[in-house]
Amino acid sequence: MINNLRLISGLILFVFVLGHFANHALGIVSLKAMDNALSYSIAPWRTLPGAILLLGALITHAILASWSLYQRRSHRMKPWEYLQIILGFLIPIILAAHVLSTRGLYEVFDIEETYAFQLYALWVSSPYYGILLAVGLVTVWTHACIGWHQWLRLKPWYQSVQTLTFAFAILIPTLAAAGYVSAGLRVARLSEDPSWVQRLGRRIDVDRETLLNFVYKYEIATQLTVVSVVVLIIGINVLRHVITRRNSKEKLTYRSLNLNDSRQFNLMPGISVLDHLRSANVPHASVCGGKGRCSTCRIRINAGLDHLPPPSVEESKVLARITAAPNVRLACQLSPKKGLDVTPILSPGDGVSAGYAAHPSDDGVEQEIAVLFADIRAFTKLSESKFPYDVSFLLNRYFAAMGEAIEQSGGHLDKFIGDGVMALFGLNKPIEQGCADAIRATQKMAQKLKELNEALAGDLDEPLHIGIGVHTGTAIVGKMGYKRTSSLTAIGDVVNTASRLESATKELGVQTVISKKTVLYSSLTLDHAEEQEISVRGRKQPIIVYAISA
Repeated sequence: MINNLRLISGLILFVFVLGHFANHALGIVSLKAMDNALSYSIAPWRTLPGAILLLGALITHAILASWSLYQRRSHRMKPWEYLQIILGFLIPIILAAHVLSTRGLYEVFDIEETYAFQLYALWVSSPYYGILLAVGLVTVWTHACIGWHQWLRLKPWYQSVQTLTFAFAILIPTLAAAGYVSAGLRVARLSEDPSWVQRLGRRIDVDRETLLNFVYKYEIATQLTVVSVVVLIIGINVLRHVITRRNSKEKLTYRSLNLNDSRQFNLMPGISVLDHLRSANVPHASVCGGKGRCSTCRIRINAGLDHLPPPSVEESKVLARITAAPNVRLACQLSPKKGLDVTPILSPGDGVSAGYAAHPSDDGVEQEIAVLFADIRAFTKLSESKFPYDVSFLLNRYFAAMGEAIEQSGGHLDKFIGDGVMALFGLNKPIEQGCADAIRATQKMAQKLKELNEALAGDLDEPLHIGIGVHTGTAIVGKMGYKRTSSLTAIGDVVNTASRLESATKELGVQTVISKKTVLYSSLTLDHAEEQEISVRGRKQPIIVYAISA
């Protein structure tokens, strides 16, 4: 609930800021264009519902941010978390004067601000505030972009549009800055004419000293309030941490993933397991930063399960999604009151290959991909009739041909398993393109196999036959394994299903079985392919596939 409120309030504020930036960008055109657009963009927020919505979002976001900081029992965080919090509390400090000189003057003195009036104040009268405003706008935009990126990066579709969102994040403030500077320079030139300045001043009935005193007084009050709240929250947290740790009698036992090491800490009631580990500087996987938006921090409860509070609604949803066992909980959401013995399920060192820049997470990422499995038919019988070196030679020729077909089609060659091949498609491109690439790969593999059989006709009693299965779905993509054996791979139901579709080629007497979902995503037409419904081991519902003969 709280996370949803933060997202909704953040979205409302983002829409307001985006309109503000768009207005600034029109400074490239003219001051008149800025004022004309302002009358439309600000009108919804001047209505009673709009004002309530905007003010409510602002207050809600600030309260929830303060509450989030208050709830933290450890101030060990990832760099982006520190940056997000610091920027969030800097925004009211930096922009207090700007808000007061615009909305404040309008509400208190009924002064209808124009861009000319504001820019004259920021570029001519008080250049310091002009620079401060520029810094403040960058701060707001950076804070917003970090927040949305950290939320969206867990969405399967985000990878395909990340380049566009990055371009958007750069383009908008760049245009706004260009408009702000262009309009500011124009006003500075106009201000050289005393009559222009005089006409500008006639619009204001209140003397300049009164206005400045109003802005300055409430600016200082706002800044002192924000600083006081932050200091108070941190002070309470530190004091509570010291008292709780001193009075704690219960223990938290943390056993390593391989169970060859264990650590024990004083258990502090009300503090999440993840915060305990952060306080003790124990590395633990947590992609979303401890917000319950992923499952990477999950732990296995070895002892103390009976004393645990039930999962919250948010935690229950995540656990249900991964079909977690009853003794599995999220470390970020679990705040035990009595002794507990736990083991992590994911290693903090498991992650995405450094060379795979499309994935922002070091612990794997949920992504929709196409998975291909291929296997040689009757390979055991074939290998029994040949010398080991001959089998090795044959396999290497086969792997080279299949690997070339997959890579030429834009796929990632995951691994060779015995005489089988596993490949991933759509890792760093839209899933539609990935599915099309996977289908084209099956066609290339069939052609390469034909060429290989022709080349080895004298060495084989009968041609090689393969089975290929392709399916599309959501998987966890990341770097898995141990030390030098680790590699980029995928796990999930889509992998199992693709493997079983490959096995189904034997029963159907065909070379290739492709799920209908993959074909629909690809927008390709499969000539001479038979659509049919088959049962797949491990799945309750049958799956519609296209069966393609050699």
